[in-house]
Amino acid sequence: MKKKLPMLIGLVCLLIVLGVLYVFVSRNSNEAPSDTKADEKSGAVISVPEDISVAEVTANRNMASPVISANEAYDLGDSVIKIYLDGDSYYIDGYEDYAIGSSMNEYIGGFYELYPSQELKEHDELSVYGLDKPVVSFDIRYSNDSSLTFSVGNKTADGYGYYANTSESDSVYVINDTFAKKYFYGLNDLLDKSLQEINYSEICYVSVTDNTKNENLVITYPDSPQTSDSLGTDKNTLTTLVMEEPVSGLSVYPYNLETTIFSGKSNIRLVNIVDTAPKDLSVYGLENPRYKISFGDTQNTLSFEIGGAADENHSYCRIPESSMVYTMQNPAFEPVVNYNIYEFIERFVDLRYRRDINEADIKCADGKEYTLVFGEDSINEENIDNRTAYLNGHEYSRTELSDFYQLLAGITFERIDETVKPDGDAELVITYKLLDGSECEDAYYNYDANYYTVAKNGEPTGLMVSKSYVSRMLNKAAELTA
Repeated sequence: MKKKLPMLIGLVCLLIVLGVLYVFVSRNSNEAPSDTKADEKSGAVISVPEDISVAEVTANRNMASPVISANEAYDLGDSVIKIYLDGDSYYIDGYEDYAIGSSMNEYIGGFYELYPSQELKEHDELSVYGLDKPVVSFDIRYSNDSSLTFSVGNKTADGYGYYANTSESDSVYVINDTFAKKYFYGLNDLLDKSLQEINYSEICYVSVTDNTKNENLVITYPDSPQTSDSLGTDKNTLTTLVMEEPVSGLSVYPYNLETTIFSGKSNIRLVNIVDTAPKDLSVYGLENPRYKISFGDTQNTLSFEIGGAADENHSYCRIPESSMVYTMQNPAFEPVVNYNIYEFIERFVDLRYRRDINEADIKCADGKEYTLVFGEDSINEENIDNRTAYLNGHEYSRTELSDFYQLLAGITFERIDETVKPDGDAELVITYKLLDGSECEDAYYNYDANYYTVAKNGEPTGLMVSKSYVSRMLNKAAELTA
């Protein structure tokens, strides 16, 4: 018995190995019909010499096929797509004025060379493989005037490939699922859906028109024209943006925008083409869009409009320079339109860098006045921050003036109440005279025992500033000039 045991163990192992081999061979047969003979070695389904080009391709697409319908979010009427080569570029017949997407290269490349995972020289009727009414059939013409018909049928039973055949062979082929997918491309895949790329760390312009609330958000870069040299990347040196609406004159740093209203920037892309030539934009809510959004960096600007809801996750979208209607994911634009200005504004009433100011005049209701003047003895890029400073005619070093100037430049507001309108006479007026010749006046009006409300250049802002902070700034000025 002991002698037979190793033999029995050996037989069991052999049976296990044979079983594994059987499963492996069966899996790789792509579960072709039982009376089909599969060749072990397969030649190319398509193979074109390097000096020959694809001159024209007409795709006849079976729109009733689940394979096509699953890839078509919207009916673009593209059951027949004709592509032709003109010069060095490919065009889609009837869409010559539309930009072609990068996927065209992959699509056309599939008509130069294709190797199957399996060739079936002996096979059943073509209907068994879905090749009597293929998912898609291509009529291909090459630059040497040769032609080829290539068809793709049903998916194999194991789901790893598709059946295909050509006009040059009686064989049925199995092509890998990964390679086959490009043959199902429609207009939605072949036309360009790219958007202008934006460097969100160098945002210098934002405009959002919200027609649902009749509100606008406008943030601009104060200098024009914009240049890449005019916008820094270091947070300590970055020139600030300025809000124009809904509250004028507030400071905004680009990196604050990047992490708030542009937190969905990775989703800002066009998902599907809905209509290539819409006759009525109101069908998509785009005749009077919910939102008009535009923003840019130092080089480029991206603009788009958002209409009605396409489904619970997408909305209809239009690019002003395009006639087409697209969809965009809601998470792409929702942070932009559902903004909270407190999340990205710098709470300075009037942030003025030392390098920008020529003079600051402070006039109090009690008659006290303080005039800060920076000398013009060293106005150049290297020394502009170290100009001689005079307060009420007395010269002060940068160190001596530091505490007062930081309080003056750093006047901040605690909240905004746009319903508040200044009443009576201002209790404090600060006028900034800038090196570029412009002036800005900030007038502080009594609101209650704790706050001033601010008007800028005569216009109410709703900014609420702590009276105790202003008192500290004025007390520091009084100490210096005593």
